[in-house]
Amino acid sequence: MTVRKRRSSNPSPKDKAAAEEQHEMSGPPESKFKKMIIRVIAALVMVSFAAGVILFGRHLGAGAMVSFLTLCIFNELVNVAHTEANANLEIPWFRTVPWLWFLVASHLAYSQDGLSYAPMNLSGSLERNVPYIGSELGQYLTFLKNHSSLLSLWMYSITFVVSVLALRRKHLTTQLHILSFTVLALSLFVIPMKMAIHNAFAGLFWFIFPVILVAVNDSFAYFCGFFLKHQIFGEREFLSISPNKTWEGFVGGGIFTTLAGFFLPLLLNHKFLTCSYNAIEAVGGNVSECVPNEEVFGNEGYNNGNFKILNIQYHGMILALFASTVAPFGGFLASAIKRVYGLKDFANFIPGHGGFMDRLDCQFLMALATFVHLRTFVLVNEDMNFTKVLRSAIALSPEGREKLCRELSSFP
Repeated sequence: MTVRKRRSSNPSPKDKAAAEEQHEMSGPPESKFKKMIIRVIAALVMVSFAAGVILFGRHLGAGAMVSFLTLCIFNELVNVAHTEANANLEIPWFRTVPWLWFLVASHLAYSQDGLSYAPMNLSGSLERNVPYIGSELGQYLTFLKNHSSLLSLWMYSITFVVSVLALRRKHLTTQLHILSFTVLALSLFVIPMKMAIHNAFAGLFWFIFPVILVAVNDSFAYFCGFFLKHQIFGEREFLSISPNKTWEGFVGGGIFTTLAGFFLPLLLNHKFLTCSYNAIEAVGGNVSECVPNEEVFGNEGYNNGNFKILNIQYHGMILALFASTVAPFGGFLASAIKRVYGLKDFANFIPGHGGFMDRLDCQFLMALATFVHLRTFVLVNEDMNFTKVLRSAIALSPEGREKLCRELSSFP
């Protein structure tokens, strides 16, 4: 996966990026429509692939896809940092240090949940679904589970020491820039993308619906800006760091996203999407027998006889408001990064779109918002408290679990 960078010239990267954006928007009409068609076809291919992964892999497939995309996004950001540290600088361990920090952050984010707790529970899934592998890896996974904090400390300490040892006086400023950029990338993407996995296991609806909202906002902001540029709000600048962004696009995208937030929940209200991973597992994996959260996905809501709004539509409107007002700023930040480094796209893997970062730059904010919304307004019943107790019980040693069972058996 490579970073697309323009040829060096006298103008600064910021000026070059602005000139290319202006040239792209002012090019021949047939060229602009050709690019639009390529974008649409590539988008349909991506949607089809993602739908296939979710259809056949369900919650685990969604989690695996998010993990893969997180790795790809970080790789693209490392390549962006490489544009500042060209090969002539001979910076030692340039790629090694960022990837070490990625491993540390991923271990801190995923290890406990991945090995012990719902929703991932890798060790439990292996033991249930692949008994031979589960038994072979059982001792190793148990060791990692029981010593996760100690392992995290050693990984962090070794990476920290390596990062300092790699510093060179003549490249110190550049290396600190790269290290700061690495920390920014990890804090913005690794943790929020982990939350996207938790959202998926709470019900695929909470994974797919926010993704669609961002896609709707991004698409209609593009189309409204494309066809209505400066026709409603005049030449008033919307964002100086990205001349292509217009008020027509921002407002138009917000309107269509709000409509999607109101109507889409009705179309996505199916047990396959609304049942949590635990609810499906509780009935042996039979989706038709699972019971979703009736308070959220049932027929409750506002009804005056002539007009009805279901509770899930209220949730959809709240998330749509965030998707149309806050989430786009993830894209604005991405535009600023590309402008500083003189890049057109973060990569050229996806025709007409660039890289994964170009398409998912708003999703990390949306995943975070959905996670908080779930914990604040949806998962506030007894089941949430039960999950917390279950996590604590799973974290106990085998002797501790036996003692807990004995104590519980004494209650009627």
